[in-house]
Amino acid sequence: MSKQLNESFTVSPFFLFFLIHSTQTGVGLLNFQSKIIKGAEQDAWVSIVLVGISFHLIIWLLYFLLKKSNNGDIMSLHQQLFGRWLGNALNIFFYGYLILIVSTIIRSYLSVLVTWVFPYTPIWYLSLIMIFVISYLVIGGFRVITGICFWGMLIPSLLLFTLYFPIQYAYWTNLLPVFNHSLSDYFVSAKESILMYSGPEFLLIYFPFIKNNQISQKWAHISQAYTTILYLFITVISFVYFSQGQLEHGTWPTLMMSKIIRFPFIERFEYIYIFLWLLVILPPCCMALWGAIRVLKESFKFKSRMSLWISIIIVHFMVINVKSKMDVEEIGGFLTIVASSFLYFYIPILFIFFLIIQAFKKAKSVGID
Repeated sequence: MSKQLNESFTVSPFFLFFLIHSTQTGVGLLNFQSKIIKGAEQDAWVSIVLVGISFHLIIWLLYFLLKKSNNGDIMSLHQQLFGRWLGNALNIFFYGYLILIVSTIIRSYLSVLVTWVFPYTPIWYLSLIMIFVISYLVIGGFRVITGICFWGMLIPSLLLFTLYFPIQYAYWTNLLPVFNHSLSDYFVSAKESILMYSGPEFLLIYFPFIKNNQISQKWAHISQAYTTILYLFITVISFVYFSQGQLEHGTWPTLMMSKIIRFPFIERFEYIYIFLWLLVILPPCCMALWGAIRVLKESFKFKSRMSLWISIIIVHFMVINVKSKMDVEEIGGFLTIVASSFLYFYIPILFIFFLIIQAFKKAKSVGID
């Protein structure tokens, strides 16, 4: 049975809707169309739907494992299944995964800032500012991060109304013909869309901080369904506004759609888009950094301050050593491979391994060798 923390440290199950959705949306929402179009082309929306549905199964697996974990998190689950030493070694790998998420998101967002707004500002300077803001929020604890997730979803949602402008120039025939690609094409698009759906795996860290977490699963599935619908909507709008050639060679299609928005009192609306997007990337960054600190604290008994300093130094070092746009794409591709392997291979393997251990214990308890 998983551990339930004191109520003063927990949040209501309802907030799972914001916690999961806000960690699934990030800087990838600005350019995912250019990646998924290379596979199934105009049919890539099918892959978006299928991957979204598959994440409901992943959420079910996560809940099954967490309910069986001693403390309700992946650190105790690893030690429970593999022992202290091997369990802590696996926790280190999970720590590296979280640090990679923070570094990739920060560097990708800084790439947008340098290209569109601050072309002459050093990356190290912007990185320090970003890390300072994220660290300040993380120090506030899980409840503060939950508040950031709430506002990080609510305020940027207003930008959805701006999609009215590209709809006026839509060519709906861009979606035709339908279902005329091979399974391998759909697989390519699905692989490219996995990273933008990643986020439910943070449950492995903050599950004990959810009040009545044993009965909170419905909010996780509702949030996942909302994310799938949102990505499907943005995908369709992008496909009917841009041609396939424009999407394949465009860098940030979502930002490019914002350039057509004109108001008498705003000349460059895309600047508002970019700076509001800071609220979109803060939740996954804060959650991943907070999770990394918690892994070191729970696995190796490090103090929170020491864990924070170790983590932000590693993140800053990784960010400033990603120099070019090509390097940004490479680290993004590497994170896609790691996230896909973790979600679609490692989590099911943990599930199967747990079932095997349970069956072995049950057989042993009834005297079967």
